[in-house]
Amino acid sequence: MATPSQVIERALSGPFSTSGSFEDERLRLLWERCRLLFISGLVIASIALILNVLFPQQSLELGSTLDGYRWLTGALAHTISFAIALGLLYSVCRSSYRFLHTIAFGTIAFNILLVIYNQGAFNPAGQPDLGVSLLLFLTAAFVPWRPSHQWSLAALAAVFYLLLHGTLYSALPEYQAFWAKLGGADAARDNMIWGLIGIAMLGGASAFVSHTLYNLTKTAHRARRLGKYIIHDEIGKGGMGVVYFAQHALMCRPTAVKVMTAAEDGSHTALARFEREVKLSATLTHPNTITIYDVGRTPDYGLYYAMEYLLGLDLQKLVDTYGPVSPARTIYILRQVCGSLSEAHDRNIIHRDIKPSNIFLTRRGGLYDFVKVLDFGLAKQIGADTAAAVTKTGILFGTPRFLAPETVYGTEQVDGRADLYCLGGVAYWMLAGRPPFVSESSLEVVVDHVKTAPKPLSEVTETAVPPALEEIVMKCLEKKPGDRFQTARQMRLALEAVPVANAWNSDRAEEWWDLHGIVESQAQDDQCMFPEPEIRPEEETPLSASNPSASPLGPSI
Repeated sequence: MATPSQVIERALSGPFSTSGSFEDERLRLLWERCRLLFISGLVIASIALILNVLFPQQSLELGSTLDGYRWLTGALAHTISFAIALGLLYSVCRSSYRFLHTIAFGTIAFNILLVIYNQGAFNPAGQPDLGVSLLLFLTAAFVPWRPSHQWSLAALAAVFYLLLHGTLYSALPEYQAFWAKLGGADAARDNMIWGLIGIAMLGGASAFVSHTLYNLTKTAHRARRLGKYIIHDEIGKGGMGVVYFAQHALMCRPTAVKVMTAAEDGSHTALARFEREVKLSATLTHPNTITIYDVGRTPDYGLYYAMEYLLGLDLQKLVDTYGPVSPARTIYILRQVCGSLSEAHDRNIIHRDIKPSNIFLTRRGGLYDFVKVLDFGLAKQIGADTAAAVTKTGILFGTPRFLAPETVYGTEQVDGRADLYCLGGVAYWMLAGRPPFVSESSLEVVVDHVKTAPKPLSEVTETAVPPALEEIVMKCLEKKPGDRFQTARQMRLALEAVPVANAWNSDRAEEWWDLHGIVESQAQDDQCMFPEPEIRPEEETPLSASNPSASPLGPSI
């Protein structure tokens, strides 16, 4: 199974902003490639013009009927046409695909006709293969358009070639005299047939090149698109997936898209677990729980889901960057986490991976330090046989530094009180700047969770932690589930009773955010990148997060 990094590539840079449709991607590429094409044509024509001045060509045996106009149709005409095209490219509005298409096609077509005219008028026994092939293949290599345009150029060249030679043979006596020396009308006819065959072969070859490059461009665009979402930068990794910053192609809404990663030897189990994560998360509606928008399939038949994109920072970064959190702010944050867990536990869903990096601080509707609980990737529905079947893999779920003792044994029923133990560890981390246990190896940390009592907060931090708050944290870290708070609601009520519970609020949080400039430094992510998106129904494979039976894996796994 391909990794998300192979499925999704970074958007190409250029003067146009990335849009949601393949047509808009072609518009951006078309301007850049037309510029390269016209510059290349201008350079080649200028070199040819200089050579013609330094080494003038002698007229063939056609007399002087056409010689007087030769300077108008030679290298000078090519140079002028490419210069005009390049000037139009920079001076006229570039937002129209039709305009760019017209100027590219018209410029190349005009130069192909010039090549054929000069060959037919001044070297009728030769063939225009070199000039025509150069123009066709440069266009096929540079311009990202459909192969039919190459066929149109070749057809135009063939028709003009036939009409030009027929007209010259019929209208100019010196032309007839020239061919009379080479075999007469039969020789002229054979020469035209071989010329048409050559143009057809060049047209077919250039169309094949155009077809190949066009499909590569289209594939690269679709690789950056998952359903309705255009993928941009990678913003995080987890045990089950990679998270990308994306935008909805139609509504231009900033979105976080999580793409599943799974080893080939366990892809089915991981896929099932990932789908269960989405199903469980989508049933939760608490404002402090991350919102799931929809679900879909990746091109390699993996799963991804789209969720709200958050500006801010998680508790891991908060403590690592700014040090321990004040007791009042800790309570403010923990109360919101308890609200999210209360709804989940009421639905018999346990998170099983509560840790600092899964608790995110953002702003919502003018409220700062607004908590979002992330990543129900290890979530389990208590008593669900399907969930148990998926998680019986002999793997210890959770993060060692924030792990409830009962999850280690594997024999006792794990319930919401395990999340409260982990939340107690997070609170300890916030207040002390370190987790409850700091052994060097993960195995030692796991053993400490089972057998060792954590040191009281008053012994490991210089922060003045209220005794009532310290008691709440240490109660969460009790080894036996029965000695902890029995519900998240009980813990929230206990937090609200701490004397400093109301000393921190959204206004103080806003002052802190403004002081550190967090929102301003991330504000560019709110900008809309897709002014005129287009949705192609045939390219979408969305699932309904609210309707699990719509999943291609079935109603349950």
